[in-house]
Amino acid sequence: MRKVLYFFGLLLLCSNNLFAQSPSRATIKGVICDTAGISIPSAMVMLLSTKDSTLVNFTQADEKGAFEFRGLKNSGYLLKVSHMSYLPYQKSLLVAATDVNDLGRIKLKLISKQLMEVVIKAAKAPLKFRGDTIEYDASSFKVPPGSTVEDLLRRLPGLDVDADGNIKTQGKDVKRIYVEGKSFFGDDPKSVTKNLGAEAISKVQVFDEKSEQAKLTGINDGVKDKAMNLALKDAYKQGAFGKLTIAGGDQDRWAMRGNYNRFNKTQQLSFIGYGNNINQTGVNWEDYGEFKGQNAFNNYDNGDFGFGSGGGFMTFSIGDNMLGNNYDGRGFTKNYGAGVNYNYDKKKTKFSSSYFYNETARTLDQTSKKETFLQNSSFKNADTTHGKDFKGNHSIAVRLEQKVDSNDLLIAKANISFSNSTNNSSLLSQYSDINDIPTRSLKTIDDTKLDAYNITSAAIFRHKFKKHKGASFAWSGGFNASKSDGLEKPVSLNRFFQANTYSEQVQMINNDNNNTSTQFKSSMLLTEPLSKKFFWEAFYNFSTTQNIQDKLSENAALQNIRIDSLSAYYTNDVLYNRLGTNLRYSNKGLNAAIGVANQQLQLKGKYSIRKDMPNLHDPIDKTYSNFIPNLSVNYQITKTTFLSTNYSFDVREPTVSQLMPAANTNNLAYIVQGNPDLKPQRSHNINFNAFYFNLGSMTGWNLGANYQNYENQIVYNQTITMVDKVGIQTVSKAGNVNGGETFSVYSFTNFPIIKTKLTMMINGNINFSSSPTFINDVENITKNKAYSLGTSFNLTPTPKLTLGVNGRINFNNITYSFRSEQNQKIRNYTASSTAKWQFATKSYFETNFDYSVYKNQSFGFNQYIPLWNASVRQILGKANKIEMRLAAFDIFDRNKSISQTGAMNYILRSQANTLARYFMLSVSYNIKGFETKNKRPGMMVIM
Repeated sequence: MRKVLYFFGLLLLCSNNLFAQSPSRATIKGVICDTAGISIPSAMVMLLSTKDSTLVNFTQADEKGAFEFRGLKNSGYLLKVSHMSYLPYQKSLLVAATDVNDLGRIKLKLISKQLMEVVIKAAKAPLKFRGDTIEYDASSFKVPPGSTVEDLLRRLPGLDVDADGNIKTQGKDVKRIYVEGKSFFGDDPKSVTKNLGAEAISKVQVFDEKSEQAKLTGINDGVKDKAMNLALKDAYKQGAFGKLTIAGGDQDRWAMRGNYNRFNKTQQLSFIGYGNNINQTGVNWEDYGEFKGQNAFNNYDNGDFGFGSGGGFMTFSIGDNMLGNNYDGRGFTKNYGAGVNYNYDKKKTKFSSSYFYNETARTLDQTSKKETFLQNSSFKNADTTHGKDFKGNHSIAVRLEQKVDSNDLLIAKANISFSNSTNNSSLLSQYSDINDIPTRSLKTIDDTKLDAYNITSAAIFRHKFKKHKGASFAWSGGFNASKSDGLEKPVSLNRFFQANTYSEQVQMINNDNNNTSTQFKSSMLLTEPLSKKFFWEAFYNFSTTQNIQDKLSENAALQNIRIDSLSAYYTNDVLYNRLGTNLRYSNKGLNAAIGVANQQLQLKGKYSIRKDMPNLHDPIDKTYSNFIPNLSVNYQITKTTFLSTNYSFDVREPTVSQLMPAANTNNLAYIVQGNPDLKPQRSHNINFNAFYFNLGSMTGWNLGANYQNYENQIVYNQTITMVDKVGIQTVSKAGNVNGGETFSVYSFTNFPIIKTKLTMMINGNINFSSSPTFINDVENITKNKAYSLGTSFNLTPTPKLTLGVNGRINFNNITYSFRSEQNQKIRNYTASSTAKWQFATKSYFETNFDYSVYKNQSFGFNQYIPLWNASVRQILGKANKIEMRLAAFDIFDRNKSISQTGAMNYILRSQANTLARYFMLSVSYNIKGFETKNKRPGMMVIM
């Protein structure tokens, strides 16, 4: 009997234990304090997996030292706590018996400065926080072998990288990326992220960078840009590393690219090269957008002191003939490029230089349909374009920064570019009336050659006064010059239909265009602290610019007789002076400044047929004086929240091409004409930004708004008339109008749904614009309302698998004041997904799928384009130095280049040929070898 009772008692006990199982989810919480029981705010608290020490979750203790993890899977964890002033804390947590595991008060021990340095070096952490700097340990965020820095950045919490490679963090764009604190082929972030291998990176550091003026003066102006520094692994700081890739495919497709780098503590030497016929104009296969050259001359330290942009004295380019190569997705290209970059950094001397050459040859076939609205009618034209063009560009850049002593600094830099381009194109335009009845055809053949150079230079000197702490003086001077020599040979055949007959008009012209610009400029800045909170600034800006346009037009059909109505020798001189002052208040996160300046623009111009001939009208000699106010407020409310707002008033002088009175008649249907009587354009600008970012949760958002209102806005008014034996002709002439304005609101947020596993990003834009122009002396106001909403998800379920999904919708509504029945509704929708999977030790599968929809009810236009790419990679050899990849691009063979535009009084839709389905096999060799093993992440340290 006793045995039976014992058995039932044991059974009852087991059943009670069975019903008292541990909960599947639990909350872990506690309070961080020191040995005296005083709370420690902002300590970092992490939960790591007990199996492999991978980071599962993390947070930052609040101001009272409290932390909490909610809804966790109830399993064992390794708890780690870190703070810059205390010894790291570590504790193993068992499965919780209840749904709340209260750890109570966790006491940290103080650490001496000497011991702290030892502990920090020994404690490897996925994340470190040093003030406003976030430091990521690259080895804790694994990416497949052969990945670029861009692939690595996509894995880091708090960073967002879009499809074009643009980087955001804490709601702000990352504008500069350094490698070991030095520039790498200029200031374009993509030149680093798309061309440097992730295997070389030890740490990624994201921080706030002060403006160049704040660096010079030592006075915080509240302007901060996000910047990034990539720290290299020790093996890459000394010696050489690099990668070479060669690929071949069907349809005679080929590609090759490579880079070689040799770094040490004081010097960096890098070589980059590429060549392909797969429409990639940059130095990396992932760079499908514009390759922006590698230009060490930048606008970050151009020496233009004072608030705002400084006005017209800053503006300097070579007009419409910009140097460098652009690719917009149309046609087929062959591309080559190579460059070298050298950096030297030792104590007081920093020197950087680079040379780059790139060229693109393109073949283009395009069709377009356009409808132009008049007040009581409209006309249409269908265009067919065939062209071959070539662009080649040499760019040389040098920058020297010399710290003379603790008070004096000298910066000197220069950039020189040489380019040559050719364009051979034919355009066939079929014109019809509103009822689609043909009225004429126009065929234009153009042969253009252009040679150009551009020089920009600057020197900056800064002196800090010893006896007056905080006071400083800065001076800058610069010389800029450009020249372009172009030869155009347009031939046009205009066939004008009349009943059952037609008449023809042939035009053969040679245009010799020679444009020259030179500019001297200088600025001075004096800063004076009035107290610990108030600072006074005074500045002066000066520039003198001379522009010469020499155009000689000859009739090639009549023994090259000069055409006086199309020839011109035009000189334009601009003298710019600006004297201003600024009062700044800076205290406890609030930085506010109010300033005023008096700006004077003096415009002079002369116009004659040839240089040695008399003027065709009285010389232009006008002076414009403007009172320029400026207001800016930047407020760091808390560690997580930042607000900024500013108002500015800008005055811009007309460009040379807008002033040039001689008409461009290369296309008889569209003639473009400048206006020497143009006034400077003025604009009022107001913007507002709010940022929030929580380091502990890696959650952030950004909300901003911009408003711009124009006075004397420079636009091109149109006169559309019926010309005998020509047909409908549009003459666009530059003019001044009032009433133009733009308003935009944008927002951005990203947050982890599952920390270290799943993140979400949402962004949206609302843009309104009102653009007045005159068409046949009747005002037409084109209003554009654009709405955009996008979202993306990034999922990393395991270190061997990463997934991404994103989508975007774009609505564009266009209205015309004088023809409301022609209003447009343009709709574009895109969705895409990506996957990267390591399915074996050295084997990888990668794929991406994009689906795009283009709609326009006015055209009855609907296009659905699916694009699917996929590849398989294999790492070979014991040293893992060889990679083979088999890739398929546009598997469905549906790729197209489509654009839809609505502006002024017309709507335009274009479709061009572009690269479609092809297959490639590539072989890559990595000097250092590809990494194939995942390393355990360590702990997190806050400093």
